[in-house]
Amino acid sequence: MAIIAKPREQITAEDLDFLRQNYTSTGGLLPNAYAGGAFYTPTHVARFIIEALRGLSDGKFPVGSSFLEPSAGSGVFIEHLPEDAEVTALELDETSAKVTSLLYPNANVIQGDAFRFDRRDYYDYVIGNPPYGVSIDIAAEDVPDEFVTLTKKKGGRLGGKSECAFIELAIKAVKPGGYIAFVLPLGLNYANYAEKVRQLLYQACWHVATVMLPGETFALTGTTIPTQILIVRKAPPGTPLIPSAEKRWGSNFRSDYGDIADFGAKFLAGQPPAYFAKITDIGYDKDGKSTDKWGDGLTQLDELLEDFTDDYLVRSNLYPHIPSWHSLKDVSTFMFSHGNDTCDGHQIASKTYSDGPYRWNELTLGAGKEIEWRGKGGAELVSTFDFGWQDRIVADYYVELAQQGQEKQAISRPAETSASSTIKEAA
Repeated sequence: MAIIAKPREQITAEDLDFLRQNYTSTGGLLPNAYAGGAFYTPTHVARFIIEALRGLSDGKFPVGSSFLEPSAGSGVFIEHLPEDAEVTALELDETSAKVTSLLYPNANVIQGDAFRFDRRDYYDYVIGNPPYGVSIDIAAEDVPDEFVTLTKKKGGRLGGKSECAFIELAIKAVKPGGYIAFVLPLGLNYANYAEKVRQLLYQACWHVATVMLPGETFALTGTTIPTQILIVRKAPPGTPLIPSAEKRWGSNFRSDYGDIADFGAKFLAGQPPAYFAKITDIGYDKDGKSTDKWGDGLTQLDELLEDFTDDYLVRSNLYPHIPSWHSLKDVSTFMFSHGNDTCDGHQIASKTYSDGPYRWNELTLGAGKEIEWRGKGGAELVSTFDFGWQDRIVADYYVELAQQGQEKQAISRPAETSASSTIKEAA
C-alpha cells in the first residue's frame, strides 16, 4: 500500500518488481487473494489461455491485436500479451486498477464498473477470470444497451449474476470472428440461473474448447472450487443454426448405435467437433505443495498447447461416442461437459490418457460428413472436418460489410464511455 501511495515518479523498478511478485500472481495485497467473488488467477493458467489463443491465431498474434480484459484484477493476463498489443483493462477495485496501471503502463486501464463500458464489436480477443456469484446491482441508465442476463429491479436498477453478465459483455465487445477465453465456474453447465447465457453462447458463438480445472487450481487463493476454461469464437450475425449431418450415432464404448435425427440437434454453420480436456494435476496440491515430477516447471496445461497448434483440436484417434449433451433437454449445453465424469468421452479419455490430461471430442455437425453450404463463392459441399469453413464465413461477412459501404462502421473506434475514469489520466 505504501508503494501505490507514492507519486508515480517516485516508484522504482524494485517497487514494481515487488508488486509483480507479491500481487499479480497471488493477489498478495488482498486477504487470501479474494475480493467480492474475484479469485486472482494463477500465472500459469493465464499464460496457458494466452498461448492457446496464440496457437489458434496461427502461432502469432497479428501486430496491434486488440485485447479486452473486463475484470482485470492486477493484470496477470496482460503479463503474457505481446508488447505491441492494444490492451484495455477494466477493473472496479481502485487498488487493483492502480497496480495494473503501474505494472503495465502501455495498457489503457479504466477504473470503474465494467457494465458502463460501451465499446462494441471491436476487440480481437476478450480474456479474463470474471468474478463468480456476485450479484450485479447497477442503475439501468448507466448501462449503454440491453443485457438479457440482467433483469429489471425496483428503483430503475438492474441485477443478475456476475459470471453471466460478464460473458454477455464479452460477446458484445468482441468483433465477429474474435475469440473469448474465460475462466468460469462449473455451475454454468447446468444451473437454471445460467440458462439465458447458455442460449446466448449457443446462438452467437462457435465452441472452440472447454478445459476443466481441478479444485486445487485456486488453492493458493483460499478456495478449492473446481472451474473451467471456456474458449469460444463469435460468429458473424446471421450465421444459421443447421442440423447435424449425422443421422445415426452411437458409441464404440457402449456398442450401440441409433437414429438421432429425431433429436433435432442443430449447431452454427462452421462448428467443428467440440473439444474437451480435463486437467488432473495443476502443478501443486491443495496445500500448495509442488507436484512437478519432472522439475521443469511445466504442467498438464503446457501439454495441451500442442492441441491448439497442431491437431486443430480434433484428436487423431477420434471415434464415436455418445456426446454428454445428447440426453439433455437442450442442445445449447453442448459447450459444457455433463455426466459427472461418467460421460462416454470422459471415460474413454481417462483410459486413453491415464496419466492426464484427458482430452476428447464430442459430436456436433458431423464426423467428416459433408454439408451443402452456400457462401460468397457459391454452393459447395463442406466437410464437417473442414476447419477453414469458419474462416470463410467470417471473411464473407467482412466482404459483405465492405460491399454495403459499412466497413468504416465495423472498424471504428468510438471514444471510451464518459462514465468511467482512466487511471493513467487521473494519476
